[in-house]
Amino acid sequence: MSNFGASAGWGLVVGGSLVAGALAAAVLELSPRAAALLAAFGGGVLLAAIALELVPEADEMAGTAVTAAGIVVGTVVYVGGDAWLTRDDSMRAMRRSSHAAAAGKPMRQMSHAQAARGEAIAAGLFIDGVPEAMALGLTVAEGSIGLALLAGILIGNVVEAYGASQPIIAGGHPRRFALGLMSSIGVALMLATILGGTLLTGVDPAIIGGAEAVAAGAVLAVVSVSVIPHAFSEVSSAVAVASMLGFVGGYALS
Repeated sequence: MSNFGASAGWGLVVGGSLVAGALAAAVLELSPRAAALLAAFGGGVLLAAIALELVPEADEMAGTAVTAAGIVVGTVVYVGGDAWLTRDDSMRAMRRSSHAAAAGKPMRQMSHAQAARGEAIAAGLFIDGVPEAMALGLTVAEGSIGLALLAGILIGNVVEAYGASQPIIAGGHPRRFALGLMSSIGVALMLATILGGTLLTGVDPAIIGGAEAVAAGAVLAVVSVSVIPHAFSEVSSAVAVASMLGFVGGYALS
């Protein structure tokens, strides 16, 4: 548990980024272009973190075979969770609408009854955020924070919480409800960061490497599901440049 303090501190930062996104949704409305570019930039940073931080470290500790298998497992687990969250038309529309809003798309109007199903939005944010938080904790367990991963998580959390809070507020809930919901998810992500930073402390490095590969696969799936399809359909050429700049920024931080 020697990494508890560092994991808790960074976990608090991760959780706070969701609150920041909810506050942004309550007081301002980003233009579609600005939101799409910001989402794409954060996605590019996360891709750099996967390629230059998580996967190389996993390969060094666990080897090529375990790393490749871990990436596959992490992707499959996340895709399975996303499939569960989109198992009916209403939940699918709410989750995809939330992702689209984070990338600057107009939010379709929701009734109060639909917005009351905030558990679907909350569960979606949780499933999107846990792999990233766990991955960040695992870098803490290695003795150093993954700066590119941290930057990508913070940007992505702010933008996604902004998008997820919009339908809740538009559906009739008070702003404090959206803020409280994002705060609750933020606490859960803080705990995930702590878990990633402390659970595997002192174990065989190959196990840590395997866990990091699983997290990398899940984070890659998060970017593929929640960022790329929605951001690129808004302003494809500008988004491509923003993604590239994000990747370069992540490279510089890694």
